[in-house]
Amino acid sequence: MFPKAIIQNVVSTAQILNKNKKLDLYSLSNIIKNAKYSPERFSALIIKVEQPLRSTALVFSNGKIVCVGTKSVKDSEIAIRNFVKLISKANSLYDTMRIAPPDWLARHISYNPEFFPGMCLRLKKYRSVVIVFTTGKCIITGARSEEEIYLIQNKIYNTILMFLKSQ
Repeated sequence: MFPKAIIQNVVSTAQILNKNKKLDLYSLSNIIKNAKYSPERFSALIIKVEQPLRSTALVFSNGKIVCVGTKSVKDSEIAIRNFVKLISKANSLYDTMRIAPPDWLARHISYNPEFFPGMCLRLKKYRSVVIVFTTGKCIITGARSEEEIYLIQNKIYNTILMFLKSQ
């Protein structure tokens, strides 16, 4: 039996503006505590919070928010709601919110150790990417639930075992 996957980072997104509207990221950076905006380095406002959940949000001018750093889907939903409230208070806006992990799809497996030490396996069926390192550690991105993470982990583990047994 293989060890249970440990979820280290959940990524979620929200859209808080209708199309054709823009957020003034410079003004928000001056109002919101622990917010940094350097448009010459990165086009998003970066907000880091420690309470109630340690997490980071990338806020883009089109109203898209990417939340990273939580350890579960539930925590990610709570964190992104907190970011929406924080921005709403600072900007007096609230529109609609959609929570969904970003969609990282491609059509092939890639491995080039000169550029990146991990093998990227793209699972079209699950709309996920698994990065497998020579240390045995794996990163699963794009999964929609914890159950899907464990299902993908099981499939990857059994596939790797199949190759190990054939050697």
